[in-house]
Amino acid sequence: MKIVEYTLGLPPYRRGGLPRYSTDLSVELSKNNDIYVIYPGEINPLSKKIKIERKKNNYPFHTVEMKNPLPVSLGLGVQNDKYYMQQRDISELIKLIKSINPDAVHFHTLMGLPKEFLKYLHHNHIKTIYTTHDFYGLCPKMLSSNPKTELQSSKCSYDCMLCNEGPSYKKIVIMQSHLYAKLKESSLVKYIRSKSKANLIANSNDNSFSSEEANYRYELRKYYLEMLKLIDVFHFNSSVSKEYFKQYIPNIKGKVIPITHTGLQDHRKGDNKSKYSGPIRLGYIGTYTEEKGFFSYTKILKQLSKKNKFEAHFYGDIINDQIFHNNFFINHGVLPSAKLNKEYKKLDILIVPSCRETFGYTILESLLNGTPCLVSANVGAKDLVPKSWIFNDQEKLKNKLLDLMSNSNKLKQMRDEVNHLSLQYKMDEHVDRIVTELYK
Repeated sequence: MKIVEYTLGLPPYRRGGLPRYSTDLSVELSKNNDIYVIYPGEINPLSKKIKIERKKNNYPFHTVEMKNPLPVSLGLGVQNDKYYMQQRDISELIKLIKSINPDAVHFHTLMGLPKEFLKYLHHNHIKTIYTTHDFYGLCPKMLSSNPKTELQSSKCSYDCMLCNEGPSYKKIVIMQSHLYAKLKESSLVKYIRSKSKANLIANSNDNSFSSEEANYRYELRKYYLEMLKLIDVFHFNSSVSKEYFKQYIPNIKGKVIPITHTGLQDHRKGDNKSKYSGPIRLGYIGTYTEEKGFFSYTKILKQLSKKNKFEAHFYGDIINDQIFHNNFFINHGVLPSAKLNKEYKKLDILIVPSCRETFGYTILESLLNGTPCLVSANVGAKDLVPKSWIFNDQEKLKNKLLDLMSNSNKLKQMRDEVNHLSLQYKMDEHVDRIVTELYK
């Protein structure tokens, strides 16, 4: 088969579950199929014509940079809404699709994508698939009776990746430049990114907009809903994502298939002994943000630290929060995948307190390393764990943590349960399902 995969970009420039999954999927698919990976690249603010540049690398698939895409906000929020729905001349993109003549086009994001492209595919009966890695494009205010009034405020639920005021259009242009890609991992740019992200979080409470600005915001949300309605089949990576998308598109069609990634191995055999005789070691992996549950989780830990001994380990962000001044709270920052994988074995339990997450690789990785998890009911990967490990609110999480800290046998029971969980993680088997149930 000939398949086009549209994604945010390739590692290491783009990090996170979405680029990792789309890249691993494309590599595995390439063993038996002709795969083209397209990603949104640099923007020339003076041009509205999409340009196509084929890139050389060591991957087994064809790599294509789509130049002059729409802005890519990376879930930081949206500012200057009108730029995110500008028309683009997609004639070169159409030429590429005609030359490939794909059996299917698989989208992993809407970011950077002009609606004209989806219209073209729909009109020409080229099958489209969309994987629900996140909730980008969906805003809860669009479900209310008066969305335009509500859109005069930036305050929204944690599910929304649009309402916060993100980087300006000028900053987005810089962030999508080739120069920025080269300098991204330098000490200076890392420092600037850390400060910039901290400022965005600090200033994301409640900004007001004029009725004209609110109308742009409304039109952008309509734009994304229209795009999603042009998709033929949805790949829901969890029951959580399916239920959420159905609120916006009740007649949505698709399959729930949990995701995985290459390189996972089952290390659970014989791992039923107590790992540590000292204080319980709690793990948190993810960005240090409200939507990931970081602040509510650390608030609980502060309360528990007054009477209980534990170590709280944090991984996954460049921000150095004040809480890490406490010796019991250890910040490991962003670690490469190989190093992070070794950390799971050092933990007694992983805590996943996200306010909303479509899946969550960290849960699958933790379980395969024999480390149990306490998981928010709003996290898609809750599908992988026993119901007793799932909590519905912060009070329930606090009680579960207290129970574990006062009763080491409970932790041993959870570790024993991990060994008996049925976990689907092999990439070749996953790809067989994607091809059979979604592409064909």
